[in-house]
Amino acid sequence: MKSEVRTENMTPEAVRAKEEYLFNTGAEYQRRIDELKLPELFTDKNGEQYIWHNGRYERVELRKPEKIVKAEPFETFSLNGLLDYILTDPEGRFGEGTRHIVRVKSPTLVEVIAPETGYWRERELVAYCKAVIPEISFGRYMDAEDFQVMVQTCFMDSENRAVVLKLAGSVRKEQNMQTADDGVSQKITINSGISTAADVIVKNPVTLTPYRTFHEVEQPESPFVLRFDEEGNPALFTGDGSKWKLEAVAAIRGYLARALENENVDVIA
Repeated sequence: MKSEVRTENMTPEAVRAKEEYLFNTGAEYQRRIDELKLPELFTDKNGEQYIWHNGRYERVELRKPEKIVKAEPFETFSLNGLLDYILTDPEGRFGEGTRHIVRVKSPTLVEVIAPETGYWRERELVAYCKAVIPEISFGRYMDAEDFQVMVQTCFMDSENRAVVLKLAGSVRKEQNMQTADDGVSQKITINSGISTAADVIVKNPVTLTPYRTFHEVEQPESPFVLRFDEEGNPALFTGDGSKWKLEAVAAIRGYLARALENENVDVIA
């Protein structure tokens, strides 16, 4: 309702004085706001809401909804198991209109993530796949017999693997062994009893293929440095700066993308 200044039976000086009084007390300011028809409620660019109250805008405190309780993610241990879960869709998650993300997080972990939802814009972890791989000790000298077992069980068969196994098996603690090192290759002189001393040259790096990712994809090969300590204990040191991880992730993505080409998911690595 507009405020009015009644001027009948008033001198011009009295009218001006009353107008100044009303303006100073806020009546004129309120009248001008009413004429502009400012909204009672508005939302700013940050999503905060304000309401006109007592001559000024006050921020509306909204009660934020509670976070949604999520189910435990489905777990598999092979890529084929994860594919079976997505393709059969036993829980009805992968229908039209709900596009999920299959993320290759590492050479040993793949996750299925739902789209953002709700007030908190959360992504639900629907399922994940964790590779079952052997534990391989790199960069640590160990007994020759333990080393041979590790190489035989954790590395794919190859000519280089056979050479490494043969060399590791030819060195014994009871033998008199001398080594010479030029930083690239290691020369080992082995004296076996009364036999003539034999020189063995260990050329580095040696290319091997350990089991380090899912068995459904090709295992990436890598260069390794084979070393022996003064006691004849062998060790393998990695020599590719983790380049194999990029190759493994790319292989996993390709395998999943081909199998899920016509499904309502996006495979990202």
